Amino acid sequence: MAKKKRRRLKKSVRWGCWLVLAIPLLLYVGTGWLVQRCGIRHDGQAVTDTVAVADTAALGEMQARMEQLMRSPQNLDATTIALAVYDLQTGRAVYRRNADRLATPASCMKLLTAVTAMEYLGIGHQFVSRVLLNGEQAGGTFYGTVLLQLDDDPMLESLQPVVDALRRQGISRIEGDVVLDLLRNDTLRAHATAATWDIPYNKLPILLKGRERIGQELRTLLRLSNITLHRNPLLAEPALQGIDPVSEPVAFRLGVNRLEAHARPVWIQQTPLPDVLAPMLIHSSNIKADELYFHIDHVYDRIAGVNQTEGQRVRDFLPMLFEAMADAPGFAPPGLAEAAYVINDGSGLSPDNRLTTDFLVALLRYAWADEEMRRLLIDKALATPGHPERHGSLLGRMTAPLYRNKIFVKTGTLTTRGLSSLAGYAQGADGRWYVFAVINEDSPVAESRIFQDRLCRELVR
Repeated sequence: MAKKKRRRLKKSVRWGCWLVLAIPLLLYVGTGWLVQRCGIRHDGQAVTDTVAVADTAALGEMQARMEQLMRSPQNLDATTIALAVYDLQTGRAVYRRNADRLATPASCMKLLTAVTAMEYLGIGHQFVSRVLLNGEQAGGTFYGTVLLQLDDDPMLESLQPVVDALRRQGISRIEGDVVLDLLRNDTLRAHATAATWDIPYNKLPILLKGRERIGQELRTLLRLSNITLHRNPLLAEPALQGIDPVSEPVAFRLGVNRLEAHARPVWIQQTPLPDVLAPMLIHSSNIKADELYFHIDHVYDRIAGVNQTEGQRVRDFLPMLFEAMADAPGFAPPGLAEAAYVINDGSGLSPDNRLTTDFLVALLRYAWADEEMRRLLIDKALATPGHPERHGSLLGRMTAPLYRNKIFVKTGTLTTRGLSSLAGYAQGADGRWYVFAVINEDSPVAESRIFQDRLCRELVR
């Protein structure tokens, strides 16, 4: 009897041990099954669901902030404010108020010029100026043709480097000719609808002053450097004799190509596109913006040998932008025909320019989607508060540490119209990136800037 009891006890102990081991295993398997049945899998779905909840919460919180901001717009009439804010992480609209209303963008127009230039020319594009010699030199006398190929580089302030290059070759006399191959033949000037004093002639770099003025400065500098120019058609390139580069661009281009094929370079200066974009956007340079606006056309004109309508390439970019953004998540179609947008210049000086905040946001989202464009704008070309070299047109604004390395924008102002604009990128305290655009019309500029700074504060805090 005692033996049977001992056997039953041993059997019970064995079963107990097995149950101790089996129950946790069953619980683990059962929990996994339940998790799977509930759709909370370990393949990323759980993380996705959590992120979706977080995104929705963040969206709701930011929308509430925007609503509160618009309820107290700092002595401004809320109906005069056009505002669009998008979450770049989700591609969803955060807030829109009058976002499809056509308005004057002021200097935020420079964003369109910059993105178009990066798209058509490429970020690696360079303004190239060089001197080539086609002929022979004996002592200090050069016999032949000196070819000056000059892009409309706004960073080249004088032709002195060109003359210095000739001096370094030991040239004191030119028997033949000097040929100017220019991208820009006329003087850079403001659009007819803009104030002329915003692009003063005396402040223009030499290559933006037109063919006649460039020729005058070159002759003056040659004389001051004791280099004599004796025009001798017998020694000059015959393919260019008697050809007007402005009225006969195709024939002139063929002659230059022939001359260039047998010439040797003695000087070259290259200005990268980012070196023009940075001062154009950060310091809101109207001269550099309008120069670049036309430069995009000039590059294609030199290739094609024909003159297109001024600013045509920028206008051609609009359908490309809309097509690229049409399938983007959360994209709000501008709701207007392309012809409704008015683009008179590349600087935003014209008060007759018309864009929407939806358009500016779409433009900045387009740039964000391209890694090279995004990095250039964030790291170099947009104004950012608190930066000693990049505060630019934000000087005196958003000075608190809260904004540093969080706000990257382009400003715009037309005081004669009571207009102020701001567009760019903002990074929230949670690391989330936003793109936004705001245009204040018919309002005190100082009050509008206070409102815009409050908007940025809500985006980054």
